[in-house]
Amino acid sequence: MISNLATLILMGGQNKRMNGQHKAFLKLHEKSFLDQIITSLKSCGPIYLSVNDKSLYSHLPYPLIEDCYKEIGPIGGIYSTLLKVPSNYVFITACDMPFMEAEFVNYLYSQLEPDTSCIVVSDSSGRFYPLGGIYSKTMLPLIKEQIENENYRLGALLKRAGAKIVPLNETPFSEKLLRNINTPKEYEALLEK
Repeated sequence: MISNLATLILMGGQNKRMNGQHKAFLKLHEKSFLDQIITSLKSCGPIYLSVNDKSLYSHLPYPLIEDCYKEIGPIGGIYSTLLKVPSNYVFITACDMPFMEAEFVNYLYSQLEPDTSCIVVSDSSGRFYPLGGIYSKTMLPLIKEQIENENYRLGALLKRAGAKIVPLNETPFSEKLLRNINTPKEYEALLEK
């Protein structure tokens, strides 16, 4: 367990590109994506699920954090979680990222500095990944301001927060870790492998 770190799995999306099928419950090797992620990350600290409506997920045995602001995407879940969990830092991933690993979370946490508000990675093309990163409670005022200005883009938030961006190719991890499954075609390709 990492002290002062919680893990958040974002589950509030509408799953439109997956034709309404909830990505958290897609199966891979007989386990749902959600179970895969939880099994991988449970050693990192308490796990919370970010949801748009608690009543839809009350059967799940994990703390649920309902969005304070509805229908604004991941930024709403991130804000609500940072506001409500006791930990100063939250590792944030999505329910459609089944390859996430505890070693990656531990690595990112080890790269935090006292003034780091957020840490994420970038791929070989320089694209950075807002999900699969660690966010600090110090970002709450900035996130709230951005939400009030109706700017829900995580990329804009990371720039404004001066996020620390670690090139993935300078770490021991592969880009597979950050892969998310958004469409039936991507899911079928995953199953074929």
